[in-house]
Amino acid sequence: MPELSKPLPAEDRMVLLPKNPGTCYVFWQFSSGRAEAFRAGAFAPEVELRLACVEDGSRSSVIKADWQAGRAYLPVPSQGRTYKAALCAQRGGAWEKILESNIKASPAAAGMAQERAYASLEFHKKVLS
Repeated sequence: MPELSKPLPAEDRMVLLPKNPGTCYVFWQFSSGRAEAFRAGAFAPEVELRLACVEDGSRSSVIKADWQAGRAYLPVPSQGRTYKAALCAQRGGAWEKILESNIKASPAAAGMAQERAYASLEFHKKVLS
């Protein structure tokens, strides 16, 4: 998909948004200086996106993407927990954290099927009569 021509932001930015109970969407944009560093080869072209649980600090998901992709979907292992994402790039063979997202809570599912299908005793009496 060809990228739209638009001015780059003055600062790097990264945003984390919950999509559904099992997935978060992450969006990032590099400043012109950082983009030029990638083009010049200061960083490897592949970045690593890391999703971490804020409550216990455990790393939840790791996926790789091209630095120019600008977006990705990260699987969320536990619903109803709080997460943040980090974007890391390799420089000189070592991983370096470049960006960190905002903190967002992953939504919890609406409950088990039997809880969503709950009906009162009065409802059942009317249906059966």
